[in-house]
Amino acid sequence: MKLPQSFYRRKTEFVARQLLGKTLVRVYRGQRVSGLITETEAYLGIVDPAAHSFGGRKTNRVQSMYLPGGHAYVYMIYGLHFCFNVVTRTAGHPEAVLIRALQPLEGIPLMQKFRQSKELKNLTTGPAKLCEALHIQRTLDGKDLAGDEIFIEDAAVVPRSSVTVRSRIGVAYAAEAAHWPLRFYIKGNSFISKK
Repeated sequence: MKLPQSFYRRKTEFVARQLLGKTLVRVYRGQRVSGLITETEAYLGIVDPAAHSFGGRKTNRVQSMYLPGGHAYVYMIYGLHFCFNVVTRTAGHPEAVLIRALQPLEGIPLMQKFRQSKELKNLTTGPAKLCEALHIQRTLDGKDLAGDEIFIEDAAVVPRSSVTVRSRIGVAYAAEAAHWPLRFYIKGNSFISKK
């Protein structure tokens, strides 16, 4: 069952933790490709120097962050790779959760084809890798996660004792905010980012 919109319209840190263990599903040409969410990062919008919407930025790139929680925010990094985020909170509060890693579940041969790699453990262990594996591109930016192209399905809650909390990765430019404990991952799971 798809997560209801009410799931996303809560505190971003809470949503980031609760997304662990849920299933991200991409339907590509009628075929389901999916993975269990094993790692996330929260971005706290206007007050967060690491967020694209810091200070109330409203560029074309970040427009979807201002939508109500339960929409996709997809952006490109380094002019090469895409990253997939889940918009949280209510309209006008531009916060989101970056999905950092997945444990592949369905459509693995298609994932391997998209990634041009047979190595299962390296297929989805990073935000750019998982986007490539699930064929998530900028065309999905702003999509409603209650739709049929990309959505997240409910699953059992990962116990608090099984969640590790750390500072975020790759946001050194954010000074003190780089050390905020907003990265969450399933303890002992091999499908997390390698950095």
